[in-house]
Amino acid sequence: MGIRTMIVDDDQQAIDLLITDLTSFPFISLVHTVNSGKAALDFLRNEKIDLLFLDIEIGDITGLELAGHIQSVYPHIAIIFVTGHAGFALDGYDYRPLDFLIKPINFFRLEKAMRVVESYFQDTARTTIPDHKIGMKVTGGIRIVTVSDILFIEKSGRKTSIVTTNDSFLSGDSMKEIESMFEMYGFYRAHQSFIVPLHHIVSIQSDPSARSHTIELSNGQQIPLSRNKYSELQILLEAQGIQIV
Repeated sequence: MGIRTMIVDDDQQAIDLLITDLTSFPFISLVHTVNSGKAALDFLRNEKIDLLFLDIEIGDITGLELAGHIQSVYPHIAIIFVTGHAGFALDGYDYRPLDFLIKPINFFRLEKAMRVVESYFQDTARTTIPDHKIGMKVTGGIRIVTVSDILFIEKSGRKTSIVTTNDSFLSGDSMKEIESMFEMYGFYRAHQSFIVPLHHIVSIQSDPSARSHTIELSNGQQIPLSRNKYSELQILLEAQGIQIV
């Protein structure tokens, strides 16, 4: 799966030019473009994004204000600022962007930025115990949860429970949204009703007939494993040196 990317810019011509240039980088998966900060936030509430090209001068809110909000609620999203004025660079770097591009974007300068992006996401993928924080929809707002604290996620009826090492809470995100949101952090859809993090799995247990399997988590919790998922998960765990019983 490519790096899920969104462009936020109130200049449609600039968006079109950047779209054309990004087709040269196969690891970039451009999933959406918007012309306002509000539209960006509406999209982020329902979809997972890894990388944001963010214009600093968008009409309804400044790109810097939007970057501050994104870093507090969606801290896993990497940002590249784009602007027509180099003078904004000093303020922009306070938000720790991966890069800062000046319009009109020179293709060779973009290529340099893309090497930084590719290296960044390769390093992120190698992180074994993620300590990132993610904002999840809950009744009345958003709850920030540390990824490494999540033991498992369970769908029961219309409710989705996020069970952590400290407590549990109900999320308004769907299982499909959550699966997409946490995929890059090593979470696995082990069953129609369960998503589990590989770093909390201790072993896979089979019954004597090998017709059913369960996953044992670090807290002793037993989670069902779909029969057709056993071989795939076994390969993933053995690659990490985790015992298969």
